[in-house]
Amino acid sequence: MQICQNPNCSNPFNPDGNRFCTSCGSNNFGALFKGRYRISRLLGEGGFGRTYEAQDIDRLDSPCVIKQFVPQVQGTAALHKAASMFKEEARRLYELGENHPQIPRLVAYFGQGTNLYLVQEFIAGDTLLTELLTQEFNEAKIRELLADLLPVLQFIHDRNVIHRDIKPENIIRRHSDRKLVLIDFGGAKQVTQTTFARQGTGIYTIGYAPLEQMQGYAYPASDIYALGATCVRLLTGCLPLQDGFGNLADALYDVRNACWLWREYLQDKGTSVSKDLEQILEKMLKHFLPERYQSAQEVLEDLQGKKVAAVPPTIPVNWEAYNFWGLDKAQRLDYQGAIADFNQALQMNPNYVEAWRNRGDVYLQMGDYQAALADYNQALRIDPNFAGAIAGRNKINSIQQSQTPSYRSVNLSNVSFAYALTGHSSIVRSVAFSRDGQTLVSGSNDKTIRIWNLQKRQLQGVLSEKGEWVVVATSPDGQTLASGSSDKTIKIWHLQTGKLISVLKGHFDLINALCFSRDGQTLVSGSRDRTIKIWHVGTGKLQRTLPENSGLIYSIAIGSDDNLLVSGSSDKLVRIWQLETGELLRTIAGFPGFVRAVVISSTLQVVVAAGFGKTIYIWDLYTGQLQQVLDGHNGSIQTLVMSPDGQNLISGSDDRTIKIWNLKTKTLLHTLTGHTGSVLSVDISQDGKLLASSSEDKTIRIWQAI
Repeated sequence: MQICQNPNCSNPFNPDGNRFCTSCGSNNFGALFKGRYRISRLLGEGGFGRTYEAQDIDRLDSPCVIKQFVPQVQGTAALHKAASMFKEEARRLYELGENHPQIPRLVAYFGQGTNLYLVQEFIAGDTLLTELLTQEFNEAKIRELLADLLPVLQFIHDRNVIHRDIKPENIIRRHSDRKLVLIDFGGAKQVTQTTFARQGTGIYTIGYAPLEQMQGYAYPASDIYALGATCVRLLTGCLPLQDGFGNLADALYDVRNACWLWREYLQDKGTSVSKDLEQILEKMLKHFLPERYQSAQEVLEDLQGKKVAAVPPTIPVNWEAYNFWGLDKAQRLDYQGAIADFNQALQMNPNYVEAWRNRGDVYLQMGDYQAALADYNQALRIDPNFAGAIAGRNKINSIQQSQTPSYRSVNLSNVSFAYALTGHSSIVRSVAFSRDGQTLVSGSNDKTIRIWNLQKRQLQGVLSEKGEWVVVATSPDGQTLASGSSDKTIKIWHLQTGKLISVLKGHFDLINALCFSRDGQTLVSGSRDRTIKIWHVGTGKLQRTLPENSGLIYSIAIGSDDNLLVSGSSDKLVRIWQLETGELLRTIAGFPGFVRAVVISSTLQVVVAAGFGKTIYIWDLYTGQLQQVLDGHNGSIQTLVMSPDGQNLISGSDDRTIKIWNLKTKTLLHTLTGHTGSVLSVDISQDGKLLASSSEDKTIRIWQAI
């Protein structure tokens, strides 16, 4: 019999004499791995690769075992990372094998093509599964098994390694000394601060693995459960049977009631075990993790004659334990208890994405959508690709959109020119509506700020600036006006009276952007000095300067929940910050030029950016993944504004046009023309009925949604 070495071959067995594999057509019979190892037979295969018995021709054809791993990744960077992780796995296995006689020694590891290989010592002997076919296991043999293997488990657990696949097939009784050897560490997991922080791959065997392992979490107590399952399987001779469709037939386990039936099975056979061994095995097989033995040493002590404890709850030692207990309580609808456990997990490890997601799920069940969304978003800041959090967030968005009253939507499908406002003697750099939409403020390079009464369509007042390049912003309550200019200061005015309240100093170059928080208590400024500053409006005090950026700050925007701040700069990057702490959460690259404008739609969970390059880019706000690009302008885009409902986007460009987009469908709704110079600023009233635009042509145009 010849074995095809192609890991993707569906049927590797071929008759002797074949030149090509009858299944996949490969010609690799007799080929040596690494020019040294000759395949003798296939020992097993699984989702990660195959295991072969081989001969080492450089060592007089001595037998060895080769484990072939096929990385389940694509791309050069991912393969390099897989190879690096594989090297760490090999180093760990080497240390285990060199320091314990009941673990196979690692002989070599190498890569060949895109596949990775481990070469291990061949253990001459029979597996316990083979022994079970020819003999029965009584209590004495089970005690002998436990006494032999528990020290091995304690050894690997002390080195932060979990085997994850203990079963009769992976235990060999060595011929030379009759000692039990634990094999197949290919699925072993090293427990570190990093690996505790996320769910692992599902490496286990049904019928031996505990619930937490099937959910992706592995602990030392998981190995203890599997060893207990191995013992009762050997005692009863009853193995789990799985058909080709994945259906399991298991006479030892009652799935509906989640309990083992091994004692009843022995009674039906007219046999039993002593009370103390029964208690030990029952505790090893406890469904609820905290009720199980937490170390192999505990089992060994009870096995050696100490009184078996009455299964007290175990004090938690890590955040994964709290997370598991929280899941169990959530399933029993004990939501407050579950939240308390998830809080403990997050206190121990703030980067534990599963706990953020799971707590969000509980809040979702309780109907607290705001808290749930905050938890999902935090999980995505840690892991942008975390599917569970993405699904939870999408569910909340769907619920909220279905509950949103129709009157809150803004209809911009039909917008027409209403009138123009003139009076500035230079380019109009910035415009901003008051909250009630009855007042418009404009800032110009003529060093003035003009306040317009839109009901009367006339000038209401003029404020003087010391510098050019005047930008303006109004507070959500309509009481405060902020302005910035090339004099490097920010001025706070009372909007209704025009009285100067305070002057904020701290920037070292002109101010490019201003933005109020939704509560009106915070003002954020972006400057050509490459800094973003956060000010308290009431006191005028500087609260925080965000870390220096590598580019000039052109634009800033704050999310509707006052949690996130987004900035765009000349270094072609979009940065997402946490407003309250100033922490940089994410940097988004990929924009082709200066980022002149940024906006956030909390409704659609996107950040939008534009500038040099004529194209609008839309990214997922929490993952940073590019969702869409919008093309239509024929010049660089100078300004963006979001409609109050977060569904529509308005852009102004050097091509002298204003375009209105539906962000949900990513389609162009309308193009407004009339300016004779670049459109530098646009704004929309809170009721969505009025648009204002300003231009290099020194005019302001008012547009009306019909």
